[in-house]
Amino acid sequence: MPDVVWKQAASRIKGGRKGGINPENPTHYADIDQPLPDGRTLRDICAADPSKVTVADWQQYYDALGHTRPGERGLLPFRVWQFFDTMVEAVKNKDIAAYVCAAGIAAHYVGDACQSLHGSYLNNGYPDGRGEDVHSAYETAMIDHQAAVLLPLIAQEVAAATDRPALLENGQEVAVAIFDLMVRTATALPPVDLVDAYIETGGGKSRRVTSALWRQFGQATAAAMADGARTLAFIWDSAWAAGGGNRLGEERLGAVDTVALRKLYEDKTFMPSLTLDQIGDVLRR
Repeated sequence: MPDVVWKQAASRIKGGRKGGINPENPTHYADIDQPLPDGRTLRDICAADPSKVTVADWQQYYDALGHTRPGERGLLPFRVWQFFDTMVEAVKNKDIAAYVCAAGIAAHYVGDACQSLHGSYLNNGYPDGRGEDVHSAYETAMIDHQAAVLLPLIAQEVAAATDRPALLENGQEVAVAIFDLMVRTATALPPVDLVDAYIETGGGKSRRVTSALWRQFGQATAAAMADGARTLAFIWDSAWAAGGGNRLGEERLGAVDTVALRKLYEDKTFMPSLTLDQIGDVLRR
């Protein structure tokens, strides 16, 4: 939904956002692996000290790299924090439609966090142009071509998981959980390996190319997506608990009318698309 509605200009589609693709687009990624002059990356900094997963620290990092335009200042973990806050508030207000709408759309962003290229400055190849189009070849074409094999693998990975961590208590913890998911994904599927493998295939999105990518990265991709699914469910449970969902009566639970959901996501004040330099003002602490 964010891609087909919120990234569109309000003048083109009902529910579209002012500015069109920006500022919505940078809420879907964060280039946390670009080295600073001293060699450290934002991934290094925040992995060593999770308290650095803050808007202010990320602003400082991007400033040091000379990234001043909104599109260069990705904020994916903070976008999910924003969704968490909305889910919690919806449960407190006994607004099940708002909870379901926010929870469902949040799946898109958590899904982004378990895609390795959404956390890398190599998101569409090297800066010099080598490996261009790797993003859509891997994340779209390969997934489409291998869906019949991929989905059962994801289900197996989810079923095999036995860990059940403590619920998250606030949005800051949610942002750290998303950052950690991005780190785990990049560790299992190094962006540089994806780009180099794509270059080796000669490029394009043919089944020959995507089959080569699948042979090298298929199993790890399934595991990463299962990790994302578990993280998403964990965030849903945490928001429900934080909002006091256990106090809601059974009569309030059930299917939500799709018209009510559409009315919410077409409202420009629902989950507004904000830049890194704006989002800190709406995050609850």
